[in-house]
Amino acid sequence: MGTIRRYKGFRSLWIGQLFSQFGNAVFSIMALWEIQLHQPQLLAVAGLAMVLPSLLAAFGGVVVDRHHPGRLMLWTDLLRGVAVALGLGALLIPGSLDTVTIALIAVNSLGAAFFGPAEMVVVPRLVSAQDLAGANGVYNLTYQLSNAIGAAIGGAAIAAIGVIWVFGFDMASFWISAAAILLMLRTFTWEPPVAPAEHERGERSGFLTSFGTGWATLRDLPGITRMMPVVVLTNFAYMAAFTMLPYWIHHELHAGAAAYGLIDAGWATGLIVGGVLTSRFQRWPLRTSSSLMFGAQSLLLLAFPFATQSWLAGGLLLVAGIGNGIGNALMFTMLQQLTPEDVRGRAFGLLFTLFGIANPLGSLAAGVALGHIPLIVSWLVAGLTGIWLAASIWRSVPADLGIAQPAGQPEAV
Repeated sequence: MGTIRRYKGFRSLWIGQLFSQFGNAVFSIMALWEIQLHQPQLLAVAGLAMVLPSLLAAFGGVVVDRHHPGRLMLWTDLLRGVAVALGLGALLIPGSLDTVTIALIAVNSLGAAFFGPAEMVVVPRLVSAQDLAGANGVYNLTYQLSNAIGAAIGGAAIAAIGVIWVFGFDMASFWISAAAILLMLRTFTWEPPVAPAEHERGERSGFLTSFGTGWATLRDLPGITRMMPVVVLTNFAYMAAFTMLPYWIHHELHAGAAAYGLIDAGWATGLIVGGVLTSRFQRWPLRTSSSLMFGAQSLLLLAFPFATQSWLAGGLLLVAGIGNGIGNALMFTMLQQLTPEDVRGRAFGLLFTLFGIANPLGSLAAGVALGHIPLIVSWLVAGLTGIWLAASIWRSVPADLGIAQPAGQPEAV
């Protein structure tokens, strides 16, 4: 947490995202619960809305490398706030709740396709290299702390304050985040990096060339291309399982919206703890720490469908989330440090698209399989593919690869 105290710009961004993700978590819990009450099959459509627009992250990465990433983040949050305001007005139409919520889920995902790559460029410029792993862990904590509290409150909020107030809070949270990004921009200087080859030729590469550059960069990173097929399959399995989580809780655990919020908060809380603990593992060999964390998480997911009590189900997801939080933060820190800054937006945008390409298929498969295949199968498949991912990391990542620990310390602001 010292990273938050030392860097003013990072602190502003952190606070803004704390509010933004909290509002989004409350909204998501409300939306998915209401949808499964009315038409459970629409959960698959909601899942598609969550992930299909995010596949544009490859395009978003190209935009990030050509424009000011901080300003892109600002406009993304402002426009998402406007979209929620329009959705609030649309609720005046009777029977429009499911349609409006799915549309807003899609808009939020589209915004993330630009916001996510921009974050990957901005955060390394807000902190020193030696604090980057800790900053990524804390930043992950931002998302997950907000998600955990938002999920826990979201289930109860449906009955306590009603749908209209949930919409209003989500709208306000995006605008609070935009105000925080404005404060961050006061400490953030940006000069678009130019690749040496492009600078010498004096050329402006097209979008297709930019995608090719991003792919060439990823291809040169140690072990990444060998792991990609396994990551895609794992994402497919995880999306299929988690898309139907509210349906599982309602029909298998026979619990209500409050229990759904608390169980979902268990997963998010685990990611919070994992984010806090990330810096403690950054001195380990990367393949050891990451494969261990993802392997432990997968074993717990295998046990999850056998939990018969809500508290046990939430506890299993909590501990599984710790492994996920540590593993993801370490892997993304390594990728940030190995990727040249002049292509970082393109590389991460393409990476987000490739890693997320199976998510809509997983969501769609979950909806199609509902009523035909036992829900327990999706959790077992998710656990087994996660174990495969852990083994793939062990085989693909070089044994001596770790997180860089530079001696220098740039000035904190």
